[in-house]
Amino acid sequence: MPKPITLMVAAGCLGLAWSLAWSLAGPAAAGEAEGLSLTAARAMDSDKDGQISKAEFFAQSDDAALWAKLDANADGVLDAEEQKQGIQVQPITVN
Repeated sequence: MPKPITLMVAAGCLGLAWSLAWSLAGPAAAGEAEGLSLTAARAMDSDKDGQISKAEFFAQSDDAALWAKLDANADGVLDAEEQKQGIQVQPITVN
């Protein structure tokens, strides 16, 4: 029987993967590049250097139109400013 901590870690990873997939699928499904969610941007920065390389981006997404839109200076890296410009504001509902 798996230990409770193992199940919690697995559930957390599954939640992160679902969140990332959902945030990336929205623009691609609509056929129009819109931007990144904050969750997706953090997940894509696999080496945690504050930048998203082209390799890091395409390891998580196949949306070439979104990459072209986000990489404004076409240097092959999404720096902090490009990420900031590309982050979608996600509206929330407060009850």
